[in-house]
Amino acid sequence: MKLNPSQLHSLKGKLKKWQEHVSLRKQILAALLLITFCVTVVFGELAYNFAKSRIEQNYQKSHISSLNNTSKVLDLQMQSLIDIARNALNSTQLYTALNDAAADGGQEFGRTQQAVLRQTAYNMANLNGSINSIIFADLKGHCYMFSNIGEGSYSFYRYYQQHPLLKEAWAKTAIQASGKEVFFGCGMMGQTDSREISFAKYIINPKTGKPQGLMAVNVSKQILKKSLVNANDNYPTSCYFVVSNIPKETVVYYEGSTSSQSQDSSETQAVGLAYRDRANQQKYLLSEVQNETTGWVIANAIEKNALSQESKSIRMLVLITAVVIIALSLEVSNLIARSITKPLNLLENAIQSVGQGERHLTEAFDDSEVGQIGKKFEKMVNNNLELSERLLNAQINEREAQLLLLQAQINPHFLYNTLDSIYCLAIIHGDDKIAEMILALSSNFKLALNNGDKMITVENTIHRIKEYMKLQNMRYNNRFTLTVDVEEAILQKKIINFILQPFVENAIYHGLEPKIGKGSIRLEGKRSGENLIFTVSDDGVGIADPSSLERGYGVRNVRERIHLFYGEQYDVTVKSAVGKGTVVRIAIPMDRNRGGKIDAQSGSH
Repeated sequence: MKLNPSQLHSLKGKLKKWQEHVSLRKQILAALLLITFCVTVVFGELAYNFAKSRIEQNYQKSHISSLNNTSKVLDLQMQSLIDIARNALNSTQLYTALNDAAADGGQEFGRTQQAVLRQTAYNMANLNGSINSIIFADLKGHCYMFSNIGEGSYSFYRYYQQHPLLKEAWAKTAIQASGKEVFFGCGMMGQTDSREISFAKYIINPKTGKPQGLMAVNVSKQILKKSLVNANDNYPTSCYFVVSNIPKETVVYYEGSTSSQSQDSSETQAVGLAYRDRANQQKYLLSEVQNETTGWVIANAIEKNALSQESKSIRMLVLITAVVIIALSLEVSNLIARSITKPLNLLENAIQSVGQGERHLTEAFDDSEVGQIGKKFEKMVNNNLELSERLLNAQINEREAQLLLLQAQINPHFLYNTLDSIYCLAIIHGDDKIAEMILALSSNFKLALNNGDKMITVENTIHRIKEYMKLQNMRYNNRFTLTVDVEEAILQKKIINFILQPFVENAIYHGLEPKIGKGSIRLEGKRSGENLIFTVSDDGVGIADPSSLERGYGVRNVRERIHLFYGEQYDVTVKSAVGKGTVVRIAIPMDRNRGGKIDAQSGSH
């Protein structure tokens, strides 16, 4: 039954509604059972049709081989009759008898001619017992019949008194064949005789090349029965039949389930004429070959239902197997559905436990896909709980650090006051150099602390570096020169504290201090697009392996703080050559929030 669009839409809606209200386990079970049922039905039907087709093919193959053998035997039988007829036509007396009859318009030959024709026919009949009668006719309308069975002559002559023999259809067909034997599916005794077959030949004198008359030989149909090979195949509806093309598709011989009945029975015609009516091939399976000598079709027909009994047995076996498979699949489907839904149920219970405030999950999940999801969920929940505990501890530690920081702020103020006291004392005693050194140290220390702020302006950074260089020149007797070339536009830009001075310190300790004589350091700063580029270069002894700076705390600390605050795309690069000096390049964004991972204010307290 074909569903219209509205019915199909309604059915889809019902299925969707059923799916929404049925558990996943039942859905899986139903789907597996449906698939098993469909596969079993399709397989059963395919197996049945395949078995049926193979049985029919094997039956046809076997019977076509049998029919070919039958055709060969029939060829031998018919060729023997043809040879007898051709040998008889070698008689000069026969041609004389056919030629000497007077054109009197009569039906019968003269006595002399009849004697010759009788002797010729007698000799032919003695050579093959299947010959029932022989007919001779000349082209003047005379005819003669010799009967080997003692009957039929009267009917023959009576028929041809009213019907000129040369105008008969079989005679015209023989004449058109120009001397070649033509086979007919009936006798030539003036009527269709169901007990005989015949062949006719147009007689042409081989010496003169002129036609002399006609010869027809009526043969018993027993010759066909004797030609059948392996006719009995134990199928009650199987039959063999021979179909002649002259007259058109006439059933010449039939043997089968109705062989004991009259050959004119309706069953004989229905089965035999299946060859004529191709529509009957839906009911019958036909196997056929064409005989070379006669041109007839030798065929076997059997009702397809008879052959399908074996395939029906196969279908029943497949049906029983299908029932067993469905029963087994029901149990297997139940196990599969349970194996799928079990970890889902565990996952559902785990989610419910988390919702109820469970601190740690302890469910044991299997290694299936759903089980893997459950394990990941369990790991995620436990990790989140662990991270929450760590965060809580970090918050507590942060509060403690804030208290420590507030407490530590007391010490710098004490140090500032102490340095100011020493500075005043140095001024009182007139030691200006010590006073200058203490003032530079105090200023540098104040800039380093920066009131606890992690951000500092570029201008203050430069001021701090200058104060630092002042202290170093006091220590090294003005050996070092600092040159600052920073664009004025970036002086008020804020950068994270203490990212330039460590490279100035490295320039002194690793580049200029080992150098003999004076040395110089150059600090450059400029804007490049959205970035700030700082360069610290010196003309010191240089470094053979610039990567060795990474092992120091200062450079590694600066790089890590830049990565943490601005992002991995911003970095420090170092180039150095022995005897020529070192160049350090620092790239950071001009906007402190542009690429940063941590907001600047998050670091201030």
